[in-house]
Amino acid sequence: MRLTEQSRYALRVLAYCAEHHPKLAKVAAIAEATHITEQNIFKLIKALTRAGFVATIRGPHGGVRLAMTPASIKVGQVIRAIEPRFQECGPLELIMSGGPISPVERELDRAIGRGIAAFMEALDRTSIAALIRPGSAADAA
Repeated sequence: MRLTEQSRYALRVLAYCAEHHPKLAKVAAIAEATHITEQNIFKLIKALTRAGFVATIRGPHGGVRLAMTPASIKVGQVIRAIEPRFQECGPLELIMSGGPISPVERELDRAIGRGIAAFMEALDRTSIAALIRPGSAADAA
């Protein structure tokens, strides 16, 4: 299962914000620490704000910070917010093909659906806090 670079960038931005939580972080500092361009970070912040993961404050003393605790943001939630192809991942019925299909196609849909569901469940068990403190209790939270 491959994730886009944007998903990885979003997780790196959130991890940076988690390391500095609850302080505000400047986009320039995030860019320097993560090696992501400021332009990409601004795009990501828009999506992360829409999803409710970060809050922004404008102005010379502004910046970005997590809108909730690092332990309450799950990696799977972030992936769904950034990658539309994973938004419907949930019940197997949502993954299955529509219309009449052959028994082989039906079983293939079920197998792929189970694999995607297992992948997303694993990501849903990992929090942003666990990314900055591997093996922490936040991983199971």
